Amino acid sequence: MIEESGKRRRTMAEKRQLFMEMRAQNFDVIRLSTYRTACKLRFVQKRCNLHLVDIWNMIEAFRDNGLNTLDPSTEINVSRLETIISSIYYQLNKRLPSTHQISVEQSISLLLNFIIAACDSEGHGKLTVFSVKAMLATMCGGKILDKLRYIFSQISDSNGLMVFTKFDQLLREVLKLPTAVFEGPSFGYTEQAPRSCFPQQKKVMLNMFLDTLMADPPPQCLVWLPLMHRLAHVENGKCKILLWEQGRAVLTRVLTVLALVA
Repeated sequence: MIEESGKRRRTMAEKRQLFMEMRAQNFDVIRLSTYRTACKLRFVQKRCNLHLVDIWNMIEAFRDNGLNTLDPSTEINVSRLETIISSIYYQLNKRLPSTHQISVEQSISLLLNFIIAACDSEGHGKLTVFSVKAMLATMCGGKILDKLRYIFSQISDSNGLMVFTKFDQLLREVLKLPTAVFEGPSFGYTEQAPRSCFPQQKKVMLNMFLDTLMADPPPQCLVWLPLMHRLAHVENGKCKILLWEQGRAVLTRVLTVLALVA
């Protein structure tokens, strides 16, 4: 079982806070499991402020914490994970303007407890360098193609060929994410999942990997991933429209005042 140590004592309420907030959003009324899962994970991403951290920021954090020098199977304790997550958010606040600072302590607590819950859902999980990289790379913001390129670099050999045993391990880790938000029956790991993604191919290189995961539809077990990114694009588009409408309203008021003065 993953050890429950760290710099702060975490109460049961802290551990369950994110899940209670997610349940309050009433996502379970969404009938399609694909959309329901994408909405839940998008909520987790935003609530933990991971949408503000792109894959390049995440890679930098991995390097700053020495993960690139460790064997992927190296186990990481909770204290080390907390240090990694802390560095991600402290660096994020350095990049953000003073008017948009996040609550670092709260973000650390939410993400730390989410990852622990995802990895240790059955009480006997363990954290490894690979599992931490896989989960954080999947849940961070940024372009999905950049994320998939990085992920491929972690599961390919020196000749640029995907190693199927590593891809299998990737799915084991990444599919813990939908399982953590109670969507395991639809998107939990199965032994058939790796081959179902590449049923005909014996050799998979980067372009084939990208084409397969970005296909419409993508492999069934990962269909929620591109949808989560589409949700982000839709939200960003709505924000731009809202800002444009607000700007137009302000301009109208200014022109009205100027007309009255004239």
